[in-house]
Amino acid sequence: MTDITRPLILVVEDNLIEAMNVKNALTEADMEVLGIAKTESELYSLVEKRVPDLILMDIDLGGSNSGIEIAKNITERYKVPVVFSTSYCDDTTISNALAISPYGYLVKPYGMLSLTTTIQVALERKKTEKALASSNRRFAMASKIAKLGVLEVDTSAQSVVIESVENLFDFPRKMPVSKFLALFPEEKKSELKQAIHLKSNYLTTLQLKVDGQPTKWFQVVLSDVGWGDDYVQIGAIQDISILQSTQSNLSVADKIVSEIKEGVLVCDAVGLIIKANQSLCDMLGTKVKHLISTHINSVFPKARKHDPRPDYLIDGLRTELTIVSEGRRFHLTMSVTSFELDDGETNFVAILTDVSELKSSESQLKYLAFTDALTGAGNRNLLNSIVETYNESCEPCSIIFIDIDEFKLINDTHGHEVGDEILRACASRFKAALRGDDTVIRFGGDEFVVVTSTTCHKLLKKMTSRLSLSLKKIFKTTSGDFQITASIGLASSTESMSPTELLKNADIAMFSAKQGGKNGVVTFSDDLSKNIEYRLFIQQGLKSAIQNKQITAYFQPIIDSKGEVLAVEALARWHIPSHGPISPDKFIPIAERTKHIHDIGLLMLDEVCFALKALSGWGFLNVKFNLNMSAVQLQNDGVVELFAERFAFHNIDPGRIVIEITESTLQSAKARDVLIKIKALGVIVSIDDFGTGFSCISELADETYDAIKIDRSLLPGFPLQSEQEKRRALIIENVVSMCVKLGMPCTLEGLETIEQVSFAKKIGAKAMQGYYFTRPVNLVGLMEYLQAEHASPLVNVR
Repeated sequence: MTDITRPLILVVEDNLIEAMNVKNALTEADMEVLGIAKTESELYSLVEKRVPDLILMDIDLGGSNSGIEIAKNITERYKVPVVFSTSYCDDTTISNALAISPYGYLVKPYGMLSLTTTIQVALERKKTEKALASSNRRFAMASKIAKLGVLEVDTSAQSVVIESVENLFDFPRKMPVSKFLALFPEEKKSELKQAIHLKSNYLTTLQLKVDGQPTKWFQVVLSDVGWGDDYVQIGAIQDISILQSTQSNLSVADKIVSEIKEGVLVCDAVGLIIKANQSLCDMLGTKVKHLISTHINSVFPKARKHDPRPDYLIDGLRTELTIVSEGRRFHLTMSVTSFELDDGETNFVAILTDVSELKSSESQLKYLAFTDALTGAGNRNLLNSIVETYNESCEPCSIIFIDIDEFKLINDTHGHEVGDEILRACASRFKAALRGDDTVIRFGGDEFVVVTSTTCHKLLKKMTSRLSLSLKKIFKTTSGDFQITASIGLASSTESMSPTELLKNADIAMFSAKQGGKNGVVTFSDDLSKNIEYRLFIQQGLKSAIQNKQITAYFQPIIDSKGEVLAVEALARWHIPSHGPISPDKFIPIAERTKHIHDIGLLMLDEVCFALKALSGWGFLNVKFNLNMSAVQLQNDGVVELFAERFAFHNIDPGRIVIEITESTLQSAKARDVLIKIKALGVIVSIDDFGTGFSCISELADETYDAIKIDRSLLPGFPLQSEQEKRRALIIENVVSMCVKLGMPCTLEGLETIEQVSFAKKIGAKAMQGYYFTRPVNLVGLMEYLQAEHASPLVNVR
């Protein structure tokens, strides 16, 4: 109200005399009259200036709107209590008036005492309602903050009603008692049921899990308070999830501290211990009660009497401690962290870890850190340590880099277990071949490194010789016997050479030994470094060369004994405009390692198909085309589909394509399988360079191969004077004779002189190839050669 001592009243009355009488009576009753309104507009004009505490409203104002309708609008808008005054007391008028819940109803004529009494009662009612509403708002706010709801249990209706604030709870507002009881575990359900039956006090905690939501906790209280004839039991329900979560976290943290094997102690700002766990007591051989309230310095005494006392109360401190307890020495690491409590006090937490076992096994850890687990040789950590030591002392040293030849082939064919047996045996033999102060390191995979203080060339040569000889003896494994060789590189340090550069030089020398045919020793020189740079130049230029088609096919005819062309071999040639030609023996091995050989193979296949169709157009319908394939290409199953697709695209007969593979390729089971699939397309398979590398006469019995080409290295020199040359001639003669009897075409390559050609014809060779007939030429040159030397179409001799 505006003024507790003088209520403000607005009189709405169209009878002026009656209005003045009312005003005088209200003034005498110590009430203030805001004004007299005869119409609705006057009423709103007065209320908008100042809202009264009560309106005395005449129902019949003589206008179109009745006082009841006006009162309804004014109470909805301004929430002002209304007392009606009227001469009418019929049922309809009274019913309409009561519909808006007036605070009083006076029937004219009425006495002034009746008027003032009715108004005072109305004002008191308004005051009571306002206080109740305020109380309800406070209760609702408190319930919301406390997440508290009212619980009513009606045993007669067997129902539970929960009144909560803004649906804070995951409960329906009303549910059967049985459903409410079902929320509780069995041990609490019977207790709750008994409390409801006896209408007695009961307090419990309820855990509620709703799908897709975190677990919630509620405290449920039932009192013995009730009301009504049926005695509805009153209680409360409160969401205590946050409190429960905090308590649970504290409980878990306390459990962790008590259970972990690390020692934990908490001290105050001056170092007095206020908490310690059992693990710490076990380390110190004492009990918790003996530690509480003691100073941290008394727990960890000084090692020696005159040592300075360390300050343990430092945030972030990490230190090592040694204590003796019950005759046992403990090595501990202690980490200290500070934290502030709510009251501003600072506490310190110390975590102590027992590292006694780690200390006692430190030598073993060092051994493991510098030892290769498979072979027992040193590892890269040891290599770095040794070379760094030499570098710091400025003393010279040498590195011998060893790579086991064809080790991957053994692994792929016989499995890694056999490979591991060989690696262990190699490490053992290397150690036996060296001096005690030389160190054998397994660098990785099948590579070993020897670090030695020797820089004398003669002594190093003896060392590498002993290393090579150590591999001569047959390696016996669970999968059979193996003959192993190694490619060895050697490099010695200079004053200005870094350890990394020394290792790189030894690696370059080893790589050069491998490139030179393997099973050899190469000492590093500047020329080797230039060769590496050249190989890098080739490797970086390969991709561009393939894209720009700088790698093209050159063709060399294969001639029969009558001088006719049987076939044409396609050879990859690379010419860089700014550099000149790149030899195939330089870029093909690099292409195989970088997998560019697949792109080169596709390029060559397309050129062969194009050349074949071109020759067919010139009438050379029976000439075959030989195409080289590397072992890398035959490791890819997709090459079979690639061949089939290109044959179909170019519309050529696969029977006119001869695939040449080296004998080393035959050692891979994977390559054999792919080769058989390619042959199934209809192509002819020939063994190239027969008689070198992994030569095996038994391969001639394999139906996979249709022809062979004898390597030029077996050709004897003419005239046949030495015993060695005669033996070479005899070997070739017998191989050719054997192929004739097997019905297997055999080609002699590398023929450059008339003596070699005559020899080939004499021993019955059916196919010959070499510079004697023509050097490899491009397609235009091939067409010119064929037109000049073999103008008429040829017949397939085979």
